[in-house]
Amino acid sequence: MRNDFMSHFYYLSDLGEVALPSEKEIQELEEKESSELLIILDSCVCLDIITFVKHKKSAKVDKTKIFNLVRYVQKHKVNYTSIFALTELCYDRSTLEIIEDKLWDFKHKVDFVFGYPIKLLERYEFDFELNYDIRPRTSSMKGSIQPFSANLNLYYAGLLKIRELANDGLKKEYSEKNINLFIEWMKNELNVMLGLEFTLALEIFGGNTKLLSMISIGAKPEQVKKRLWGTAWDLFHARMSCNRTQISKMTGIRTHPIFITKDYALYKVMAPSVLHNVHFNSLNFKITHENNYPLHYSDLFMQNLNERLLELSVERVSEEPILDESRVISIIENLEANL
Repeated sequence: MRNDFMSHFYYLSDLGEVALPSEKEIQELEEKESSELLIILDSCVCLDIITFVKHKKSAKVDKTKIFNLVRYVQKHKVNYTSIFALTELCYDRSTLEIIEDKLWDFKHKVDFVFGYPIKLLERYEFDFELNYDIRPRTSSMKGSIQPFSANLNLYYAGLLKIRELANDGLKKEYSEKNINLFIEWMKNELNVMLGLEFTLALEIFGGNTKLLSMISIGAKPEQVKKRLWGTAWDLFHARMSCNRTQISKMTGIRTHPIFITKDYALYKVMAPSVLHNVHFNSLNFKITHENNYPLHYSDLFMQNLNERLLELSVERVSEEPILDESRVISIIENLEANL
């Protein structure tokens, strides 16, 4: 059930859509599970906060979202992080190097909002330049996103393939053929089963037009590449942020991460089966329940599809996916050439 602080954002954990924990629930996390709540901000949330700091009352963002979130964090003294989102926003695509000055500037503005008294924020009684003490940097943000590039390329390839199939037709009569072609492509060409991308394909080919923005139908090639790369980042960030084990290893603390986004399409893809989709080789489950799939598909088709996916997961259960990065890049080049 959504609480008062959930009325504007989507909140996801490894359990799917969740509510922000109450004070009692936070205490239980700490006492019973020895876990600390960690709020992980999506890039779209960070951009809204940065825009708010720059333009205050005239900022064209939903300020109520920001105020409610800041109030929750301040009231419950909850830890939050923006670093994953800011890494996405602050790197050079041609070199993959992080743009350190830009990242620090964005981080300072986000930290300012969460540290400034909420009552003054709501009255727009603040001046970032005057009220925020920018201390000397104690650490470097220099680096590269190169360690992430293999996964990002993998997700990007999947999105390019979905778009290619979608361009061939999204009418109901193409839906079952398209999803079968996507499965065969993942199995035989990519050699990796992409859980989130499959969920997205199932929805798009099944007639869910609200998710078409994620694959940029009708746009020019350069716009398509930019949008799909952004979607690949969104899926990567959401996967990582909802992976409790991975986040705990990265922070060195047993955490209970909650990912915050305002992106409906991302939420729609993630929420139904996060547990199975946080790993890239993740089709080891039945996709749908009765009456819980897009209308373009018949009952018989979905029954057969579930059986097929189960067979695939059994075949691959003991196999560690081998990611051939050069092959993925070649696949991307071929798909981009056909945009």
